[in-house]
Amino acid sequence: MAALIMASAGCAATPEATYQAKPGETAQAFYQGLLAEMSSLAEDFVQAHALMLNLARMSNDPQAYERATDFALRSRDGDTALLTARSWLKAFPGSHDAARYVIQILVGLNKLEEAIEPLRADLAAYPLSERGAAIGEVPRYFARVADKKRAAAVVQSALAPELMRGKLAAHVWAAVGTTQLMASDPAAALKSALNGARVEPSNRQIATLALYLVQAEKSQADDILDGFIRASGAVDGGLAYVRRLVELARVEEAYATSQTLATLWPGSAEAWLVRGSIAFQKKDLEATRIALARCAELLEKDDAAAQDAMAGGRVAAQAYFLLAVLAENDKDYALANAYLDRLTSPEDQRRVGQRRVQMLLAQGDLDTAQALVEAMPAEGEDEARAKISAEVELLRARKDEASAYRLLTEAMARFPKDPELAYEAAMSADKLKDFVVMEQILRKLIASHPDHYQSMNALGYSLADRNVQLQEARALIQKALSFAPQDPYIMDSLGWVEFRSGNLSAADNLLRSAFESKPDAEIAAHWGEVLWAMGQRDAAQRTWERGLQLNPDNETLRDTVRRLTHTP
Repeated sequence: MAALIMASAGCAATPEATYQAKPGETAQAFYQGLLAEMSSLAEDFVQAHALMLNLARMSNDPQAYERATDFALRSRDGDTALLTARSWLKAFPGSHDAARYVIQILVGLNKLEEAIEPLRADLAAYPLSERGAAIGEVPRYFARVADKKRAAAVVQSALAPELMRGKLAAHVWAAVGTTQLMASDPAAALKSALNGARVEPSNRQIATLALYLVQAEKSQADDILDGFIRASGAVDGGLAYVRRLVELARVEEAYATSQTLATLWPGSAEAWLVRGSIAFQKKDLEATRIALARCAELLEKDDAAAQDAMAGGRVAAQAYFLLAVLAENDKDYALANAYLDRLTSPEDQRRVGQRRVQMLLAQGDLDTAQALVEAMPAEGEDEARAKISAEVELLRARKDEASAYRLLTEAMARFPKDPELAYEAAMSADKLKDFVVMEQILRKLIASHPDHYQSMNALGYSLADRNVQLQEARALIQKALSFAPQDPYIMDSLGWVEFRSGNLSAADNLLRSAFESKPDAEIAAHWGEVLWAMGQRDAAQRTWERGLQLNPDNETLRDTVRRLTHTP
């Protein structure tokens, strides 16, 4: 309980001699303060408290009262600390610091109901212009309370007078709803959020509460946030809502909301960046270009650039990186490098280096890529992993999968908890036809990372491709699809399972959808083979030709065409 009191009161872990002599202070007062601090250094907090409290009463110094309260807390005497803090508040009735100590100590002592009156009095002491922010801080007092439902009831009671006054009702409902959410009562929290939104639709605290209540299915929490945006609430609140929708895989709604934000806040570079990022995720490259071009245009303005710089320059960094990716897709490597040149912060250098290596590999300039990889730093763990990944890409470009596999197995031993290195090692084992090792790695990875759906998909596809354990393959891929329902590569895997199972119509539908979502040479190989098996030879040939236009060097596609058409 003593530890909880100290945590609630915001005390430091170790005492520091903070009491300072003041102009005009008597030698006796200074000597008593010094003795108190010396006692605290000797960890005699009982003596330190007695001396400092006596000094506080003698000098009427709020700093001495605070120090005496701290000493009482360090002596693990909550009741004495409470008496001392109350003496401080009585001596300085308008002191928010004193009131904070009283409230936090009462909460720490689990005297929640006794905190109601001092909390009400403290809030009433704030000017109206500052009271809303103070109300927003109230739930923090009760963050460590075990009985969260009791805490929610206390907060609602403490804030009742402010609710009756009406001017800050939205702030009150936000604070009440927050404690209800802490008490695992989302239904009550939603009612509070709705009450607050009716009073003040543009209230940021209500929007923040609603954001925590947004779920995978649309609900009234979404209505609150839609209203917040329409009421011209702060753009960052709307952007947070869009990101939440993306996290919940509600991409179409996120995209529509990002358009609304860009329309309402045409001067917000971040709004255009978010819109462009979602368009890129949707593979709408033209919309991506338009949004990012507008973002870059705004970032050229001094006020926007300065605002982004204050936020760490992350809007510019993300925008220029995405523009570089677009230029790379267009094979305009000079423009891509020009955009990457604008990313100068140390935290961006790792991904910039990796991107430059990928571009050099795409151009077939393996020697320059080798030099760039060798120059990449590897001091920290993140840097070392990034360098290993770049070296693996380079080895694969040189068709040296055996060396890539050796490098990855060494990396797995060095970084045993890194799922991506293990996944890449499994993919190397698969390419080397070492299916036993590949399965061992993937099964271990799935066991340790049950949400690593890429491993589920890879194992399921491998089983299907070898035409073994098709029932398990289907289960693995369907589970992977539950994590990423729109992923075209997982849809391709499921289509391949259906083909191996003899379900040609289902395979055709799945592979058609996968290819339309993501035109890809390997998907074209699979879809074409299904069409060939269905007797649609011309359609199969056309599909393969489209795949070869996308990637004429794809081994799966070329092998499929040779095997079925008997052409070199």
